[in-house]
Amino acid sequence: MNKAEFIAELDSRIAVLAEDERRDILDEYEQHIDIKVMRGMSEEDAIADFGRMEELVADILEAY
Repeated sequence: MNKAEFIAELDSRIAVLAEDERRDILDEYEQHIDIKVMRGMSEEDAIADFGRMEELVADILEAY
């Protein structure tokens, strides 16, 4: 999964949140991916480093 696909899927899974909260979360994950890529990881490895999408979404929704 590349960054665009990851962000689109994450956005769809956190759609229950307010738009401004979603945008903040998505921006944060985009930045994390970009930083990891700048440090030499591939987009795919940077995304895999977040763990399973289901667990990531559960953690995000629990925080809000």
